[in-house]
Amino acid sequence: MNNSTATKNSKPMIRSYLILMVFLQITSGVFAQQILLDKPVRAGELTVFPTISNPNEYYYLADKVQVAKHATGAPMFSFIKYVRNTDAVAGTSTITESDNGGGIVHAVVQLSVSPEQLSDAQRALRRINGAGKIVGPVVYKSGTLALISSVASPQGGMSKQVIGLGSAPILDGQKAAISIQLTKEGSDILWATFQTPTPDMSVSFEMEVEGYLSPKRVIIEADFERIYKNQTFEAAAVTPVLAAEIQMAFDELHDQGAIKVTQIGEDEELNKLMETAYNKLTTLMFEKIGGTGVPELSQLVPGGQRSMLDRATDMLNTARREAREENRQLRQEARLAAERESRARSEISARRTEHLRETGGSTEPIPADQRRGSREEREGVTPENQPVEQVPVPSLAIAVSYRMKSIKQTGSYKIDLNKYTSDTRTMRFDENLGSVKSCKECFLRVNLDDPLYKQRNIYARLDGLNAQDFGSYINFVTVLIMKKHQDGSQTVQEIQIDKTKFNATGNDFVTTYGWKGDDDRNAWLNYQYKAKWSFFGGYEVETDWQNETFGSISLVPPLVKKPIYIEADPEYMTDQKVRSVELKLYYKLGTKEETKSMNLQMAKNELSRTVELILPKGKDDYEFQTTWFVRGKQPIASKRIPSTYGMVYLDEIPK
Repeated sequence: MNNSTATKNSKPMIRSYLILMVFLQITSGVFAQQILLDKPVRAGELTVFPTISNPNEYYYLADKVQVAKHATGAPMFSFIKYVRNTDAVAGTSTITESDNGGGIVHAVVQLSVSPEQLSDAQRALRRINGAGKIVGPVVYKSGTLALISSVASPQGGMSKQVIGLGSAPILDGQKAAISIQLTKEGSDILWATFQTPTPDMSVSFEMEVEGYLSPKRVIIEADFERIYKNQTFEAAAVTPVLAAEIQMAFDELHDQGAIKVTQIGEDEELNKLMETAYNKLTTLMFEKIGGTGVPELSQLVPGGQRSMLDRATDMLNTARREAREENRQLRQEARLAAERESRARSEISARRTEHLRETGGSTEPIPADQRRGSREEREGVTPENQPVEQVPVPSLAIAVSYRMKSIKQTGSYKIDLNKYTSDTRTMRFDENLGSVKSCKECFLRVNLDDPLYKQRNIYARLDGLNAQDFGSYINFVTVLIMKKHQDGSQTVQEIQIDKTKFNATGNDFVTTYGWKGDDDRNAWLNYQYKAKWSFFGGYEVETDWQNETFGSISLVPPLVKKPIYIEADPEYMTDQKVRSVELKLYYKLGTKEETKSMNLQMAKNELSRTVELILPKGKDDYEFQTTWFVRGKQPIASKRIPSTYGMVYLDEIPK
């Protein structure tokens, strides 16, 4: 390739690169959304913010919360109450209540502004600013959503609790899911409240919006040395802290003079300025690690300390108490002001009447239909019933959490806000979940006694045997258990019992099969088993497959020990000069003949003995033969004598 060709081909690439750079510059300015956070405008049901570059362009706040819907229109919400059967206790009533239960609530929520709401807001905005135009939604920086409800406290009362936290959607129309697990009592209470128009469950949002503040004649000063010595910030070096905890610490430091906000002029609200100061200091000292619903947070709290969820609840309840107390004071001040105004009106009316009497004017009151009065009077608003502007009671404490930066700030901090200053504001709004109560299929009560989780325990026990039997004539026994399932599969389990296992388990052996398509619960109980016995001498007996329904198997050995008692008459032995007697016993195991021998020595005064034969269960047949040794004679042997008795008496020399 020559240079001219390379240059020619590179021109389209350069043009594409320049176009891309221009596009990125334009879009970066759009997505920056340089809105003025301190210049909100209420347009219809929406709040809109103007931009720095064009005061006629506005972005709307997507603060309308709703439960997301399926394509069928059904809400993406479910509330399941569950119970699991528990084992009965002997001596209790025939009808008992299981304590093993609870509930699971799952909801998918979204921020969504309808086209109608947007159109109404556009019309309302033009009445305020004829050239005003809504150009798009505010893109949130981040957010936290929480489920709020009342649950039974350990002390027995009812208290407001943060029961679930998660990350919130940041775009208009975006969805987020949140789930909670409730105790048995909590699920019962919440289930009952869903039978009312306003159930005791709301979803609350705390959304962070980035933007700018208009120039203000305000100076913020902070002493970092004093700030880091605060108890909350000392603890924050090892434990994450909530935004609400940071704000409380900053309030203390402001009261102590470690944080100063100097305002030049009287045109700004002090609380907004303090919020700006706190945001700046938080950015310098901390890094955000998300909402308390982030899974990693459960691992960041050292053992023995309260969870982030509990601390968020404490912040919520504290903020609610403070708001209620402030509203009580506002109502009291309004009442006192109304009383003062009423007394002043009475005094003015009395002086007017006195003046008219002195000047000869009419003291008759003006008819009500002829009185103009003030607008408040015409609308029926009196000092006594005039509405009092109150502080809203928060539904959620700030649940965003922070970790202190490893590099600490030093010295003093000072910033002059007499310029456009970047800032982050927290927007809070919530929605009650009463809209889902009409969805009957969203509420389900289930018993978790599901056959899928059932398993059958088969117990095997040896009947009439003890540990001594293993070691005297039994090597081991192997039990095969086979279950043919209704889905066509088979489960085969094996139990092997020997002397060691018998001693370890105390004659209690168990195996298990599960549920595999066994919808016929009666048929599920049926199974088969067979046993293989190994006896001393290498003799083995294997049983046929046997059908069984009950969950226990009694294993009876096919061979049992039969004791044969041998006894000699001492007088006869002496009279006949018998020196000894040899006894042979013959018995069969299957087709094989087995023998056992024993000898009684008169010189040793051996006149009795017991011999154990291994015989098939239910069969006592055996044969015995005696050989007598008499002084001065040849050994005298008897024929084989059949017997079924457990006694052999030696009291006659065979002929």
